Amino acid sequence: MEAEKLIIICPCCEAKLVIDRLTGALLAHERPKGGPAKTLEQAMSEEKKRRQEAEDRFAQAVKEHQHRDDLLERKFKEALKRAEKDGEPPPPRPFEFD
Repeated sequence: MEAEKLIIICPCCEAKLVIDRLTGALLAHERPKGGPAKTLEQAMSEEKKRRQEAEDRFAQAVKEHQHRDDLLERKFKEALKRAEKDGEPPPPRPFEFD
């Protein structure tokens, strides 16, 4: 089970990352304990930065979702063109055997 995971320590912040070898997905993230205390202003600025990054990621996801239909339509048309070039007849349908 352990051979299926990669454990990586970030050289910058020393966070521990556990990554699945097969999918490359992040399984776990542990921030280092301790560290210097932050002022309220520093914490507020970091929170504003996190919120802005989250809004940017959401806007990017919305943009990708809007263009998803066009992309799928183009892929479908390209697959139809390739199928027509192959010249093979379509496979028989099971209900046509009756």
